[in-house]
Amino acid sequence: MTEETDVAPEPELETTWDGLPIAPDNPRGSGVVVRRSTPDGPEFLLLHRMHEGPDYEGDWAWTSPSGARHPGEPVLTGALRELAEEAGLEGLDVRPVDLSGGWAVFAAEADAAADVVMVDPEHDRFEWLPREVALARLAPESVADNFRRGSGVPLPRIAFRPLARTDFPTLLGWLGEPHVARWWRHRPENLDSIERKYGPRVDGNSPVRVHVLLVDGVPAGIFQDYRTADYPAYAAAVADSEAIAIDYLIGDPGLVGRGIGPQAIWAYARDVAPAAPRVVASPDETNEASIRALLKAGFRYERDAAVEDRTEAVCVLDRARVFG
Repeated sequence: MTEETDVAPEPELETTWDGLPIAPDNPRGSGVVVRRSTPDGPEFLLLHRMHEGPDYEGDWAWTSPSGARHPGEPVLTGALRELAEEAGLEGLDVRPVDLSGGWAVFAAEADAAADVVMVDPEHDRFEWLPREVALARLAPESVADNFRRGSGVPLPRIAFRPLARTDFPTLLGWLGEPHVARWWRHRPENLDSIERKYGPRVDGNSPVRVHVLLVDGVPAGIFQDYRTADYPAYAAAVADSEAIAIDYLIGDPGLVGRGIGPQAIWAYARDVAPAAPRVVASPDETNEASIRALLKAGFRYERDAAVEDRTEAVCVLDRARVFG
């Protein structure tokens, strides 16, 4: 028999789409892996953390700029604050690497002439180091793993422009790529059907807006958005009539699986999609790559939903929680 106590119960953990538990306030903090280009290759910023006492002797306490979120602080705001407080770096284009766990991982490119200023009293020096040298200094393994992921993704220029009819042949090719064709519902299979489906969207005669994803200036895929309220059956399925819904594809097979998807999703949700409190995406429940890209970009899995003839994983990005 156990005694009753006045201790509050532990908060119930939410569950991700694959059944793994997550705390409601995740991510609890973040780290930003900052790189710069040099003639000899990329270098990465490490800060040396000061500690007192025999347990911390030695030269092991190196980290990227990182720290805990303040209560209620948006995820991006916390990452930018840590960059400013710990290294005096502001105005960087911070990209998501993985925001799905207890500790968010971001990456950013600094100008070669950027000044690092030791602002906070927690660090006593910094160094710019090649990737393998930096990895050798990082401990424990969780810190090294976050750095490994943040330093291993490319950071291309990402931009969007409206879809044009001149893009239709390229779009048709993307839709035929095996990694796209498997998942894209109601896929046009010739230029005439492309015109019927996407022509009204180009002309502004549809609730759906379509943009071309540009990676380093080269067309690489499409993103589209629409208000869930304009499609009542879909709004009912995802249980949200106030959100913006997005669909997306990276058509270039050479860009798939390189960490560009979460960056593009993040940029579109933040900068291109119309104003709304939430952004919703719902890939097929078995499309693991797409779901993981959404979670890495700051979306959270909410529920499975029946949409037309398939079950979809409803993922939601709360703009205030993520972007502020």
